[in-house]
Amino acid sequence: MAFLFNSLLLTTLLMTGVINKEEKKVLASPTSNLTYQGIDHNIPQLNYLTKKEKNVSKIDTLEKALEVANSLKDVQAQQELLIKIAQKYAELGQQKKAITILNQSLETIQSLENLSQKTELMLALSQAYKNLGKRKIAKKILEETIILVNGLEDQLIKAQRLTEIALRQPKKSADTLLTESQQLIAKASEPVPLFPFQPTSLDGSISFSGNIESALNSTNEFSINLGLKQTWKYDEFSFRGLFSTNFDSARVMDRDQTKIDLTGEYRHHFDETWKFFTYNTFLRDQENNINYDLNLIAGPGINIFRKSPNHRLDMGLGLGARYEDSLGKPDDTNFPTVNYLISYRDLFFERLNYRQLFIYSLPVEDAVDSRILAISELSWPLFENWSLTGRLQYIYLGVPPDNKPTSEINFSTGLTYDF
Repeated sequence: MAFLFNSLLLTTLLMTGVINKEEKKVLASPTSNLTYQGIDHNIPQLNYLTKKEKNVSKIDTLEKALEVANSLKDVQAQQELLIKIAQKYAELGQQKKAITILNQSLETIQSLENLSQKTELMLALSQAYKNLGKRKIAKKILEETIILVNGLEDQLIKAQRLTEIALRQPKKSADTLLTESQQLIAKASEPVPLFPFQPTSLDGSISFSGNIESALNSTNEFSINLGLKQTWKYDEFSFRGLFSTNFDSARVMDRDQTKIDLTGEYRHHFDETWKFFTYNTFLRDQENNINYDLNLIAGPGINIFRKSPNHRLDMGLGLGARYEDSLGKPDDTNFPTVNYLISYRDLFFERLNYRQLFIYSLPVEDAVDSRILAISELSWPLFENWSLTGRLQYIYLGVPPDNKPTSEINFSTGLTYDF
């Protein structure tokens, strides 16, 4: 038995060796006539493309990429892609095609009005021309870019552009540009002075509020509140206009009534502390029997503290005149009036805008006809440009129109859109 087992083992090893040897021959020569079960002789042949065929394929891809780039609406993204495509054409030996694309990009980029965008693209274009060996054109574009960079208002962007230019200059010129960049960055890092003010464009907001009630009687009210403000170096202007209408089916007459409440304020600052201000209001309120109510106030003011544009406390004392035409008080004129104003602004939790206004008005010749106006307003940002606003208003009239109380409290909420 031992002899038989050893013979079988030896035979198996010899057969295995022969089979492996023949498989190697077949794999080395797929055209060999030798056949063996289990071996696939239909092994696919690898087709190697020639260099010319590869270039044709790449150019076809670039042509499709060029169509995509030309269809882009975003000018910056389009030109960045075109510059990259042009350089790829140059790598494939298509120098003429590459130059044509860069020339077209140059025309488009030079027509841009946004200096930040324009200078960034011109730097990229200059480098692309240089990579293609067009050093004269590249140098000319770079010189034009340097002039444009000096007109940039954003100091950090200007420093970035100068640094990029410095990398392409001889050492002496590069050192000068890098020094200027460092100075610009240091200046931009300094805290913005609270005074004189940083000029702003005209900013605005509009809010909407309303309510509807239907029971024995139907009532509804809808109001629009418009706000405008602008700041110059030494001056500030703000305007607020409230327009509302309300309907009450229980009223026998004038079921539809309107209210127009306008406020305008102008402040000229002599320094960080002292200012001259005017505060003017106009009111027409049918519901409270007020046909016209006009107040003109002017005088000196003082800033108690100012930590930021949204965190400040101001106070003013001014002389004014008041004209009122209402039920029971036709053509009532008070002059002069002494007016005390205090205004407070704050920003809670870096999100909630808070505003507080208090005005006390006292007629010199008729102290009984004094007035108090107190307004508290809180605005909570919801999403881009939209916020939820709550407004609480208290009014005291020493001599109110007929059939009206001396005090009135109003609370309203609504959505505000900033533009």
